[in-house]
Amino acid sequence: MQTTHQQKNYRYYGTLRRLLNRKAGPNIRKIVDKTHPADMAQILSYFTAEDKLGIIRYAKDDRRRAEILREMQLESAAEMVLLMQVPQAVAIILEMSTDDQADLLGSLDEQHANAIIAAMPKDESDDVQELLRYDENSAGGIMNPDVLAIHMDSTIAEAIKVVQDHEDVDMIFYLYVVDDHGSLCGVLSLRHLVISKPDVVIKHIMNPNVVSVRTEEDQEDVARLVTRYDFLAIPVVDDTNNLVGAVTVDDVIDVIAEEATEDFLKMAGAGEEQEENASAFKHVLGRAPWLFAALVGGIATSFVIRNFEDTLSTYLSLAAFIPVIIGMAGNVGTQSLAVVVRGLATRQIKIKQAWQTISNEILVGTLLGCLYGAILGAVGLWQFSGNTPMAFNLAIAVGAATATAMLLAALVASSIPLMFARINIDPAVATGPFVTTAIDILGVTIYFTVVNLLV
Repeated sequence: MQTTHQQKNYRYYGTLRRLLNRKAGPNIRKIVDKTHPADMAQILSYFTAEDKLGIIRYAKDDRRRAEILREMQLESAAEMVLLMQVPQAVAIILEMSTDDQADLLGSLDEQHANAIIAAMPKDESDDVQELLRYDENSAGGIMNPDVLAIHMDSTIAEAIKVVQDHEDVDMIFYLYVVDDHGSLCGVLSLRHLVISKPDVVIKHIMNPNVVSVRTEEDQEDVARLVTRYDFLAIPVVDDTNNLVGAVTVDDVIDVIAEEATEDFLKMAGAGEEQEENASAFKHVLGRAPWLFAALVGGIATSFVIRNFEDTLSTYLSLAAFIPVIIGMAGNVGTQSLAVVVRGLATRQIKIKQAWQTISNEILVGTLLGCLYGAILGAVGLWQFSGNTPMAFNLAIAVGAATATAMLLAALVASSIPLMFARINIDPAVATGPFVTTAIDILGVTIYFTVVNLLV
């Protein structure tokens, strides 16, 4: 069920569609200019790239157009920029912050990106090209180089003047303090700036214990630091500790969402994150390898069942418990996977403490296995009773197989991601096909092995 906000945006879509068909420019402008850029970006997501461009051209100015483009998915914004003439694209891009400029230009093909960069003022293009040097998933790739740096020997009055003279700098959360060589040596919050006396020297009240990141630091580690310390921004320094930019909280939120989406897709066996308008063929290429792994596991499971045809033909009722046992083991495995993969991602679980994590999951799997094994065994006794003199043994076999399968599922599900992490492979890929396939094969094998031992 859609929220009221989503319904409102969808109504705006219908209105804009009718106005666009009638070429009612003044009415379109009223909607575009009064709607929040984030909402406008969502409304535009229902339109084709050509129609999106036709709508935002009615915005009051290039700054408004830039605000809307900044809120859109990068792929959609890039698609619109490709339809613009270079001067039009440059005018809009110049209204964005440098890091947003780099993100957008980095999503274009090299030819179009170079054409736009060549048409930009030299100081702007130099800043963008500097950012494009960095890996897009690094601190340097997501930082904003437009950051205020105050000399340590400046006074509060001078620092306030610097802030007032740089009103175009977005999100001034902190003032970073540098020495004569441009090296980061302290930080000052805006609160301390406004409550301190004008003649106080910055170096006497700054916090010299600055948490910073290097330009090559992975964006996920940057997001983790910002989250840990509840920062609104974190400074970025180069190899010589010179201040080169800052990563702000809005970029961190984007990183967290991006990383969470990527891990979720990997865990589901749906491949890497793909753009919303990707072709069906591209989605097939991303998912096919994982589904092939599941197919191989399914075939292996069928061979295991075939090897126990004699047992099944003698006690046909055993077949009814196969999906139950596999399902229970699979659920325990999925729970253990979620706990371990999340723990590794948030650094709450250390690889050095692998055995402690595994043993804890084994204990959980054992207790759950005993509980549900007893329940399933009781159900089995009820079903088998009167049909065979081996009813009690079969019920015990069903219960014991359930308990054993759930125990081993917890063991496998907690061990594989830890093993992957130890050899520097993303543990998220250990989920889905790898673990579920292993659990299916183990579950069936354990079930029939226990039955053969007890009957």
